[in-house]
Amino acid sequence: MKRNVNLQELSRDHHHGLLLSWKIREGIKRNRAEGVIKEYVTYFFEKALLPHFREEEVLILGYLSDTDRLKIQTLQEHQEIEQLVKGLNESDNTRASLLEIGRLLECHIRFEERTLFPYIEQLLNESELAEIGEAINEDHSIFTDNYPYQFWKYDD
Repeated sequence: MKRNVNLQELSRDHHHGLLLSWKIREGIKRNRAEGVIKEYVTYFFEKALLPHFREEEVLILGYLSDTDRLKIQTLQEHQEIEQLVKGLNESDNTRASLLEIGRLLECHIRFEERTLFPYIEQLLNESELAEIGEAINEDHSIFTDNYPYQFWKYDD
């Protein structure tokens, strides 16, 4: 199914989130320092993921009732990922926490792309979708990854 044009920018953000999951796995597979991976996850969370979560919560979920099960699931997953990232410094097992963040993020993105967004596209009329698109165009920042150390690559 082709994504509604008004939601496409958020779907593009999801690509970056899936890359984060992959980068975590690659960094661990390549035995990179967990502290370096943790720093990158924190950087990505602050620069890309948290703003993306807030956009979804304000611009999309506002159209759903507070009892809507997909809204509840989305908010719970946002909160769970946020708590895991913020708890990285207190984690007794950083590697396991990083892998769990990557796993949860990937599952969450798949849920949004396969379930939440199609639901929104069916539920809302074209005018409501256009309102979302206009709000995204006004406020959305495209994430540019300029982190200095790409630990997920083959060469150091």
